[in-house]
Amino acid sequence: LCDDNTLKVWDTTTNDLYTEIEFGNEFTATAMLHPSTYLNKILVSSTQGTMQIWNIRSNKMVYQFRYMGSAITCLVQSPVVDVVAVGLLDGTVILYNIRADEKIDSVRQDDRVTAITFRTDGEHMMATGNMHGDVALWDLSERRLAHIMKNAHDGYITSLTFLNNQPILTTGGTDNAVKQWIFEKHNSVPFPFKARSGHHAPPSKIRYFGRAILSAGRDHSLRCFSTILDTQNFEFSQGHLTKKAKERGVRTEDLKLPQIVDFDINMAKVKQWDNVITCHANDNAARTWTSKNKRLGSHVLISTDKSAVKSTCISTCGNFGYLGCASGRIDMYNVQSGIHRKTFDGPDGHKKAITGLTTDNINRYLITASVDKTIKIWDIKTAKVIHTIDLESPVVAIRYHMDNDLLAVACDDLGIRVVDLETHKVIREFWGHRNRITDFVFSPDSRWIVSASLDGTVRTWDLPTGSMIDIFRVEDIVTCLAFSPEGDFLATAHVDNNGIFLWANRTQYSNISLRHITDDDEAQLLDLPSMQGDQNESDVEEDDEEVDIKREESLDTVEQLAEQMITMSMEPRAKWQNLLHLDTIKLRNKPKEAPKLPEKAPFFLPTLPGAKAQFNLEPMDVDKDKQDEQTKTKQLSLNQLNTETEYSKLLRSGHESSNYDAFVNYAKTLSPAAIDVELRSFTIDSELTVLNYFLEAIVYMLKSRKNFELAQAWLSVFLAIHGDLIITSTSIDIHEKIKTILSIQNTEFGRLSEQIHYSLCLIDFARRT
Repeated sequence: LCDDNTLKVWDTTTNDLYTEIEFGNEFTATAMLHPSTYLNKILVSSTQGTMQIWNIRSNKMVYQFRYMGSAITCLVQSPVVDVVAVGLLDGTVILYNIRADEKIDSVRQDDRVTAITFRTDGEHMMATGNMHGDVALWDLSERRLAHIMKNAHDGYITSLTFLNNQPILTTGGTDNAVKQWIFEKHNSVPFPFKARSGHHAPPSKIRYFGRAILSAGRDHSLRCFSTILDTQNFEFSQGHLTKKAKERGVRTEDLKLPQIVDFDINMAKVKQWDNVITCHANDNAARTWTSKNKRLGSHVLISTDKSAVKSTCISTCGNFGYLGCASGRIDMYNVQSGIHRKTFDGPDGHKKAITGLTTDNINRYLITASVDKTIKIWDIKTAKVIHTIDLESPVVAIRYHMDNDLLAVACDDLGIRVVDLETHKVIREFWGHRNRITDFVFSPDSRWIVSASLDGTVRTWDLPTGSMIDIFRVEDIVTCLAFSPEGDFLATAHVDNNGIFLWANRTQYSNISLRHITDDDEAQLLDLPSMQGDQNESDVEEDDEEVDIKREESLDTVEQLAEQMITMSMEPRAKWQNLLHLDTIKLRNKPKEAPKLPEKAPFFLPTLPGAKAQFNLEPMDVDKDKQDEQTKTKQLSLNQLNTETEYSKLLRSGHESSNYDAFVNYAKTLSPAAIDVELRSFTIDSELTVLNYFLEAIVYMLKSRKNFELAQAWLSVFLAIHGDLIITSTSIDIHEKIKTILSIQNTEFGRLSEQIHYSLCLIDFARRT
C-alpha cells in the first residue's frame, strides 16, 4: 500500500512490477491481507469502514463488504479459514466471516486497535494492542477479557505475534523495543521472557569504552551497546520506575531523570565504587552510576551555588568527580563518599558557563574551558589558576588526548584549535566547516581529528601536516562521534535517527594514499551504514579482488631505499618471532597423553615394518632375490642420510662466490621449524666448516643492512644451539668472525641510536620554540 492510495504488486522472482490497483476518493486504503486459501485475492480495508476483495491477476474488485461502524485500522487472519479479525478506530475488534459476509463476534478495548494476533498452540486466545502501550488478552472460548498487560511498552503497540505452536507472545512498540512474553500452562497471565531495546529518541552523546559504546539519549535513558554481541546490551536502571508508574497511573518515561547533556566514565575503580557521572538539562545536580551493577549509583552531587551543571569529568585515578557549572565555578567531589572536597573559582576563575573540563594523566592539573573565551589550567592541589590561554571566540567543547598532552578546542567561530598543554600554545588551527561544530574526536594515535558540523559534513584533519585529508556528507546531520580504542571503527549518531552507526576505517585494512583536500573539492554524499551492508555478495567479492590487486602492486617496492638505511625483510613477524620461541611453542603443543600403540595383530598374521601397522598378506615363501633387493634398498637409504642439504649447499656456494643472496632468499622461504632443523643438522668437523660459512652469511647480511631482523633471529638461534661448541673450539677463524659480528652490531646500534636521539632533540626543540 502506498501513500498515494494505490496498491502495487511485485514479482519477487524478477523484481518487476506485476500490477497496480488505484482506489478512488471514496475508498482510502489502510490495511491489506491475503486470506488463507484465497488464490490471487487481496482483502483491503479503508478509513470509510468498508472492505474490498480484489483479484490481483485480473486486476478487478470481486466483492465489497458493508460498513463496519468505524474506520478500520488493522486486518489479521485468524487460525480458522474464512475468518479474519478486523480492528477499528473506536477500539472494537470484530471476528468476521468473509465468505458468508457476516459478523461472528466482537470485543471492545480502550482506544484504537493497533495490532491483533491469535494463539496457535491449542489455547483459544487473542491479543490486541492499543495506543497507550497496553496489550489485552481475550479468552475466545469463554468470550471474556482474560488479562490486560498495562504499559507493556512506552508508546503504542506496533505489532503483536504469537510464535507458531508456542506459548510465546512477541510484541513491538514505538519505544524501539521488541519483547517476548511466555505463558505457563492454564495461566492467562504472561511473564517477561526476552527483550531487545534501544533508544526511542536520538542519542545526544556517545563514547567508546572498551568494546562497548555508552550512549545518552533524548529519551532520558543511559544505555550501553556492545559492538560484539547484542545480548550484552543493557539500559542503566533508574529504580523501580515501572511499578511506580503503574501506581501513579503515568508513563515510565515521565518518572525518569531529565535528559543527560554530558557524562564521563572511568574504569579505574569500576570494581570498588561508582564509575560514571552524568549531568542533566537545567539541573543543578549530577548523578553517579555503576557500570558493574548497571544501575543508578548512590550519590547525588549538587553544585554548591545551586547553578545548573553543564559538564562533568572523572579524574584519571577514578577517585574524584568534577562538575562545571553555569556560573563558571567548578566543584570537586569524592566519588566514593559523595563528599564535596573543594571549589575552583576566585578572581582568576571563569566568569561564564563551563563548556568542558578534563584532568591530565597524573591528576596534577585540571583543564577547563568556558564561553568567556578562555582555557584555564588549575593546580588541583591548591585549586588556583596557574595559566590562562586566551582565545578569539567562545569555546563550545574540548577534547583531551592523554598520551601526548594535546587539547583540541572547538569554538563558536567554526574553527578547531589544537593546544599543546606543555608549551601553552596553539599549534594547529583547522578551518572549513560552514556551520556550528556538533562534535569532534581524536583518533587513538592522536594523528587525526574527526569533526562533524551542522553543514552535514564529516571531516578528517591530519595533525602532522595540518591539512584536511578526508571529507564526506550525509543527509542526516551527525550530532556526536566516537572513535574505537583500536581505531578500526568510527561511531556516529544522527538527527532523527535512534540508532548508532559504525563506519570502518579503511586504513586499517588496506593501503590508502592520503592527500591534502581543499575546500573546493566536492564532498561525496554517502548513505548511512545498514544492518545488511550496502552491497551484495558479488560486489564484495569484486572489492576484495581490487584490494588484493592493490596489495600486490604495493609490494613492488624498492628493496632498499639507500645503502645507509637498515632495511627489514618485509616478511611476516611470525617468521622470526616464532623461531625465537619455538621451544615454548613445542612445549605448549605437546600432547597431554602419550600416543597409543596400535593394536597387535594375531600371531599368525605377520606385519610389515613401518610406523603404520600393516599386515603382510603375501605368501610366506619369498624369493631370495627379492630379499637381497630389499637389503640393498635399505643400505641405499642409509647412505642417503649423508647427502648435503640444499641449505648447506647454498652456504658453501655463497662462501665460494662471496655472495650469499641465493642462500638468504632460500632461507626466507623456509618455515621457522624448518630453519631450526637445518641449524641443528649442520655437519660438524674439526674445523667447524659449516659453522664458519653460516657466520660469514650473517656478516654479509649485517654489512648489506638488508633483512636485518632475520639476521638477528637466525644468529640468536644459532648461538643457542652451537654456542657451547664455539666457546670450546680452538679455531681462530670462528672466533674472529664472532668478533666481527659484535663490532658490526655495536657500530649499527650506535649509529641508529644517534639518529633517534637527534630526531627526538629536534622535535623537542620545535615544540618549545
